Amino acid sequence: MTMKKRLTALALCLLLLSSVFPAALAADGPTELATVEDLLKLGTDPDGSYILTRDIDMSGVTWVPPAFSGKLDGNGHTIYNLSVYTVGMTHRDTVDGNNKKYDSEFAGFFSVLDGAEVKNLQLRGVEINVTSAGHCFVGALAGYAKNSLIQNCALRDARLTLVAACTMNAANSSKPRPSSNAGVGGLVGFGTAIFHGCSVDVTLIFDDACDDGVWCEEFMGGILSCGNGDIYNCSVNIDGYDACRGYAHNGGLMGMYYQYDKSEELGKITGCAVNGIITFFEDNKDRRAYCESFVGELLTYTNMSECSQTFLRNELFDYDVKLNPETCDNPVFTKVVHEADCTTWGYTTHTCTGCGNTWDDSFVPPTHQPGDWVISQPATYETSGERQRICTVCGQVVERQVIAPHVAGEWVLVREPDFGVEGLRQLLCADCGEVLEEEVIPAKVAASEVTLTPSRLLIHYKETAQLSARVLPVNVDVSLVYFESSDPSVATVDTDGTVHAVGRGSAVITCRSADGQATATCPVLVNYSVRQWLIEILLFGWIWY
Repeated sequence: MTMKKRLTALALCLLLLSSVFPAALAADGPTELATVEDLLKLGTDPDGSYILTRDIDMSGVTWVPPAFSGKLDGNGHTIYNLSVYTVGMTHRDTVDGNNKKYDSEFAGFFSVLDGAEVKNLQLRGVEINVTSAGHCFVGALAGYAKNSLIQNCALRDARLTLVAACTMNAANSSKPRPSSNAGVGGLVGFGTAIFHGCSVDVTLIFDDACDDGVWCEEFMGGILSCGNGDIYNCSVNIDGYDACRGYAHNGGLMGMYYQYDKSEELGKITGCAVNGIITFFEDNKDRRAYCESFVGELLTYTNMSECSQTFLRNELFDYDVKLNPETCDNPVFTKVVHEADCTTWGYTTHTCTGCGNTWDDSFVPPTHQPGDWVISQPATYETSGERQRICTVCGQVVERQVIAPHVAGEWVLVREPDFGVEGLRQLLCADCGEVLEEEVIPAKVAASEVTLTPSRLLIHYKETAQLSARVLPVNVDVSLVYFESSDPSVATVDTDGTVHAVGRGSAVITCRSADGQATATCPVLVNYSVRQWLIEILLFGWIWY
């Protein structure tokens, strides 16, 4: 079955499963990747389905390329500052133009993609620098691919270097001409894949440092160095350097197009654009010197249509020159740091003081200046809410958090009510302490007037009289009153307003509201009755009076 037919069959199977078991498929979503530690899952579970949830900085990480056969959705995020200095553990067979097989090793973010799908992923600030004594292919995304889909992927500010260092002992020394099969591709080194909507900005360097007598078969391409596949609507900006002592196959898109596996359907190239230059030499008396804007050598003819190019084939004939972007023997670099802002990446530019060549590294993603948290959707007792942090420079929402539904706690007294001043109490969330409800406590109502009935008293000695007090207004907060006598030797008063005449004379009974805001008075005159007068006169005589 061809690669296209397999992908179509897979899509139909997924569609059928989603209609029969929609809930099960929905529950089993992709594993989220947000850290370098998360990325290690790609190697421990290579058949899984994954999705990036944020940009990931690979600075200082020793990355060993894993093999992968699952699905990776970059979700528009970027893996940046990736450095690879070693090949992966997985080997596969590659072939040369004569279909001779070589047990090969690979380097890239992945070593091998086998039936894999990678989409919506950006790689930025990639440095791959591998020296191999075996047959080796390098690509920023993968060194090798088979029956894989690579869609909407972008490569920026990448520098990929492969040094072929085969020795006579490492190569097949039983043959008259031991050989090295090697290549560098912008996205993939060797294999078959569908590339759709990808963009590449890359520097590719191949250095043939094999022993004399080891014959090199070299491949270089902005998308794929050697193989068979479909390349749709892809763009390449390439700066290539190839020092080859053997046969060179260099192209802006592919070094060599070859349907080496006839069971796979022949692909095609359409809607692509190439810009750049490949500088190379081919130290070989039987020179072929393949280097073209799109495909260096069409070993198997394929259809190419609607493609454009601004490409320079720069062949040199000095085989002793070292081909690198830096032309100085001992380059010395100055560096300038460009700070990130809300919309653009930060990076460090290195400039050679001798030849003026520049390259960038130490990338920093766009950096916002988040303000304070602002509630965009308040939570209720039944539903969650949301709060946001907004960049103080550009106004973009940079962070969101879910606010859990509130749980009512106890009412808390915030302010006691007083006369003429309202009080306040609040209901707080037991989890977060947010004020859920407020209640105003009415202000205390002060007494404005106290009336006494009767308003005057004339009583006889040793008699009692009852005063009745009324406090206004009727909704007074405290209706209690207190009584006191101005002269307890004449008249005393109980708490209920009962006046006792205890001596002849006059006194004033004062009635005061409990809040002290209103008073009333009742004059009291105490006299003897006729009987009391007669007894006094008879007992003590008129002198007392």
